[in-house]
Amino acid sequence: MEFLTNEQLCVLAQSGDEEAASRLIKINQRFIYQVIHEVIGSLPKERLFPIYGLEPDDLMQAGQIGLWKVIDGYDLSSGNKFLTYAAPAVKRAVIDLIRQYSQDKAWKSRVDQSSLLDSPSGSNSEESPTETSAATLNVKNPEQILIEQETIAELHEAMEALPDRENVYVQCRFGFTDGKTHPLTETAQYFHLTESRAKGVERSALKLLKHELLIEIPERAYARAEDKLTRLLVAERELHSVDLRLKSQQKRGRKITAAVYEYLADCDGKWGELRYNFKDDTAEVLLLADWDTTVSRRFAMRAVEYLRQHRAEAPPERLLLTFISPEQIECCGR
Repeated sequence: MEFLTNEQLCVLAQSGDEEAASRLIKINQRFIYQVIHEVIGSLPKERLFPIYGLEPDDLMQAGQIGLWKVIDGYDLSSGNKFLTYAAPAVKRAVIDLIRQYSQDKAWKSRVDQSSLLDSPSGSNSEESPTETSAATLNVKNPEQILIEQETIAELHEAMEALPDRENVYVQCRFGFTDGKTHPLTETAQYFHLTESRAKGVERSALKLLKHELLIEIPERAYARAEDKLTRLLVAERELHSVDLRLKSQQKRGRKITAAVYEYLADCDGKWGELRYNFKDDTAEVLLLADWDTTVSRRFAMRAVEYLRQHRAEAPPERLLLTFISPEQIECCGR
């Protein structure tokens, strides 16, 4: 058992082998630690652990439980690595524990006591109750810190979408480089710009940032969440999916007349290939994605159906489509 892979141990654990389950958790302690580090990142551990009642062992235990819970749901035939499948559940378990401590009724009491202990004169401090309460309110709970960290990460992601000039300007103007916000006049002088020109650069940058933060980043996050949910439902046989990726296309002038797509059935197996002619609305399966001709054709026709409905639009480079098979519809109707 010592030399078995995670996937082999998981299969044994699914059959009821408790030793394999324990071994699976034991050999992945470092992986769990890495997930925890990814979650808490630069959180101030000297305050996160002692004040909020959290200990490193608490987070490790939460991660271990998260890993253990996904053992039964792992499908070896999917081709995914076990840790790839388990990572979201481990991360979710760690975040849930942090949020649980944040909402704990005893949390405020722990913070109050810690604030008093941290004061220079201890319990005999002359600090007024109002001042003590204000100090307590300034102590952020773990969930607040986590949300702030996610917000900062989103801001940096949005910054990366800015052109180089706007990116450098915003970093200097709003203190990303040295932690200090600089006045418009000072920033303009630094970049050898007139104030009017600096205002234009700033307006352009802030407009792009707003679009990234309010539109692009949420849409990407939604697409990732939708993709994960789709793959989970496909793994559970609740949905079917066909993954399309554009291989080549033909044009006459600026107009696309035909496209060749590779298609993958249910996120697994080999890539098939189909050709769709936009000019005369015909399709041809060039290569089956499954040895079963009927099944493969069903997935190909789902892709063709989409291309036919969107023939007036530019062909997408990559797309994941879902559908329910006739057998599933019949099953749901019973």
